[in-house]
Amino acid sequence: MKLLYRHIARVAFLAVALVGVTACGGGGSTPPPQTYSIGGTVSGLDRGESVVLQNNGGDDLTVSANSTFTFPTKVTSGSAYAVIASPPTGKTCTVTGGSGTVSSNITGVAVACVPTPTFSIGGSVSGLVGQGLELALLAPRRSGQHVIYDVTVDTIGINNNGKFAFQSPQVSGEYLVGIKTQPNAPTQRCVVRNPWFALATANITDLAIACGEFAYVTNAANNTISAFSVDATTGAIALVGSPVATGLSPSAIASTFDTSHLYVANGGSNDVSVFAVDAVSGTLTIVPGSPFAVGTNPRAVAFWNSWLYVANTGSNDISTYGLDPSTGLPGWSITTSAVGSGPSAIVIADGGLLYAANTGGSSDISAFVAYVDPMQPITGSPFPSGGSVSSFAFGPGQKTLYAANASGAAAAIYGFSIDPASGALASLAGFPHPLPSCTYIVVEQTGTYLYATAGTDVLGYRIDANTGALSPLSGFPVAVGANASSVSIDPANQFLYVANGSAGTVTVFKLNGATGALTPVPGSPFVVGKSADYIATL
Repeated sequence: MKLLYRHIARVAFLAVALVGVTACGGGGSTPPPQTYSIGGTVSGLDRGESVVLQNNGGDDLTVSANSTFTFPTKVTSGSAYAVIASPPTGKTCTVTGGSGTVSSNITGVAVACVPTPTFSIGGSVSGLVGQGLELALLAPRRSGQHVIYDVTVDTIGINNNGKFAFQSPQVSGEYLVGIKTQPNAPTQRCVVRNPWFALATANITDLAIACGEFAYVTNAANNTISAFSVDATTGAIALVGSPVATGLSPSAIASTFDTSHLYVANGGSNDVSVFAVDAVSGTLTIVPGSPFAVGTNPRAVAFWNSWLYVANTGSNDISTYGLDPSTGLPGWSITTSAVGSGPSAIVIADGGLLYAANTGGSSDISAFVAYVDPMQPITGSPFPSGGSVSSFAFGPGQKTLYAANASGAAAAIYGFSIDPASGALASLAGFPHPLPSCTYIVVEQTGTYLYATAGTDVLGYRIDANTGALSPLSGFPVAVGANASSVSIDPANQFLYVANGSAGTVTVFKLNGATGALTPVPGSPFVVGKSADYIATL
């Protein structure tokens, strides 16, 4: 028995030995993978400056002098390396030879730091009369999927016309220049002609801040448009140059948000004229390639974002044009949307909702989401309007919409609430508000007062901010001295202008913001031409 036990033990020992031979491949051990160091040189640092280097997103290494460097962690052969540098304030560091695949020690990574290029940002101001104008230079930040320009980088106060520049130099990047505070005494509304720009390799010197106010009047009797400068203190208008030719029967005016281009609908020639507006003088220059063809009998135009909308009464549609910002002409998109019969007035809310008055047999209001292309009808559209609407005006906060019905004995102002979610219209209680006649309406910028032209008078109403109801203002009607056609309030909310049709005059009133009262300005009415059919103030 003892001999058998020893034999079995010996066999077990041999088996273990054989297993060891098989597992270890002959008894040797696997060598560790080869690793290599990553390093190079840093240059361009000044005394007290440091640059933080990373390899493959980690292994932070701070280098505080111009010297060689080596990351503390080595990299396995065949693996990738990628070196990035976080520069000191005021400098830009470029990494050369900073990425690749490791097969030996890397010593050629070069980190070169240089002062970050900075640029001055400025331009010129024209038309400034008031005091207290302040500009803001804004940088972007990301909010979810959107980029918002609300990070104030610098501000500058301006009290005179001429050149200006922000005091702090800026690094390369995209910025927005905006108006932080509008001038007062007298009150003006300034606009930035070219607020968006990307800083590249040169100073920005061509920002144009336009503070001058101008009025433009179409003259269907001789197919022209006249330009007038507006006195910011008195509201008086003065002719600028000679009337400029349009197409046939100019009927409506719209402008870009920065007042750089003006659009005139020519109902008789089925086209739209485009003019460049001089920021200093207000003079109009026809844009090469203008006028451009639209639908049949265009009667109304409106501008929103970078889009122009044209209501074509004869072809029962609205043409939408994506505009080239440099030329003002149609550029990257042209679409047409069918509406009701005879669209003759359009208005667009800040959020991109469009309302079109159909004055043909349908006598209703078409509503669209205009910020998509093509426009999408709002559920429930068209909405009954009760008559032939000739103009629109939004109430306070654009929560309500008013429509002027110029249908003879049925003349009235209609009021609608706007559904905040869908944009659908619903009639307001107490409307329609009957009038002896009603050609055109306008709401001043605070949304407190509504004015309507009625024959030879202007009617005035206070708007209830909660219900949208209209209550007559004392002291109205106010006579204009001739048949009133269209009405406009200047952007600074100081003056009201009435175009007096075949009389060829414009009546100007000082608007009292506290009471809504209108007071004729000295020299009013002003003679403007053979006819004064439509007026717009910029």
